[in-house]
Amino acid sequence: MRTKPIEGPVVAPFAVVIDTREQHPYTFEDITAGGRPVEVTTILAGLRSGDYSIQGHEDAIAVERKSLQDLYGTLTAGRDRFERELERLGEMRFSAVVIEASWGEIAKPPMFATKVSPASIVGTIHAWQQRSPTRWITADNRRLAERATYDVLRRYWIDTVEKPRKAAATVEEMASSEHP
Repeated sequence: MRTKPIEGPVVAPFAVVIDTREQHPYTFEDITAGGRPVEVTTILAGLRSGDYSIQGHEDAIAVERKSLQDLYGTLTAGRDRFERELERLGEMRFSAVVIEASWGEIAKPPMFATKVSPASIVGTIHAWQQRSPTRWITADNRRLAERATYDVLRRYWIDTVEKPRKAAATVEEMASSEHP
């Protein structure tokens, strides 16, 4: 009788830095890969831009998290501050704003009091998407937004750390095999 080996959790190859000002930080406790839980190390530290980054890459990648209510506040009373934030994010190798709401939710009147129309919010987002290299990602809920944030950080890690490391190892291997 064959028994399937017990597979433990996957350990994320990077630590996620969470900005100390983040009021409702993600825990990254429910992240899975291939059906296995992923252990994600998190570190609280001050970030110049964004709410989430990768340790050692804080000046190269950032993800800004927005709940729907926070999005409305950002685009009204906090607009000037957020435009400066977008400028800083745009200077990075990669940046994203992850919204904890779908486009459908953003485009309909919210359940909270506001004087701003959803059309104005959507129009502002589209304008900023045109003016800034920062990507805008919508997720149907907080859990999916947390997963999207992790996936953005993970993809950055793969493309900027793992792939170059493997390429360098391959070149080194080829060079050493040519000269025995």
